[in-house]
Amino acid sequence: MSTDKKTIDSYSDYAEQWATRMRSGENTAHEYLEKPAMYKRLPDLSGKSVLAIGCGTGEECAHLKSLGAGKVVGIDVSEGLIEYARKSYPDIEFLVMGMEQIKLDEKFDFVYSSLVMHYVESWEKTLNSISAVMKNDTTFLFSTHHPATWGAQRTRTENERASLLGYKKQKKNQECEVVGDYLNTRKINDVWFGNFDVSYYHRSLENIMADILKSDFEIVDFAEPKAIPAVKEKDKVFYEIQDKIPLFMIFALRKI
Repeated sequence: MSTDKKTIDSYSDYAEQWATRMRSGENTAHEYLEKPAMYKRLPDLSGKSVLAIGCGTGEECAHLKSLGAGKVVGIDVSEGLIEYARKSYPDIEFLVMGMEQIKLDEKFDFVYSSLVMHYVESWEKTLNSISAVMKNDTTFLFSTHHPATWGAQRTRTENERASLLGYKKQKKNQECEVVGDYLNTRKINDVWFGNFDVSYYHRSLENIMADILKSDFEIVDFAEPKAIPAVKEKDKVFYEIQDKIPLFMIFALRKI
């Protein structure tokens, strides 16, 4: 199954707002956690061909090109995001295309994907699709939701946010309240920023590892990044949480 249509429509409808948010530096989780961890794992891209999957409005494609990549191609399933990316970075090739069925003739030296894999239901199908457009002995670097956090019961109100995973058991009557669900794969419908409808898939690390081990990739790096200390001046609470609880995780896979 491909990325949820509601999610695609949300990104298309809010393309301009999304670009503004990404370029403003105000997206704390991206700016102070995910991007620093991803960018420090980039290889030397001088003269290399790079495919960016789920490229959004193109900011990361521009960054990859600035590092010397000979060619950067960005793909995203959202027409609205790609239209905005093309206007913003006319020297980069952008295509409307899902990651589950990548239809490109060339094979790339490096593949990059930021916080996209959790939108697809089948990792096995997606990994096979990505592998088909990679040269042998090349790397696929990607970030995704960390299941320990995104499998929790997440609630948001005007005054409070909570992320809870665990249980409360009564000794006398053996009643038990389980909060969250780490082990079972499921689709989660959510609302971000107040009015941004989105759906994504939660899967345990065991299920993720099983799909990777079935693919023609090997794991060469894995990280559960913390927020960088610079965020303490901007958002002390975010730092305190993400210094102890993982929000995202990063894999580097080599095609074998």
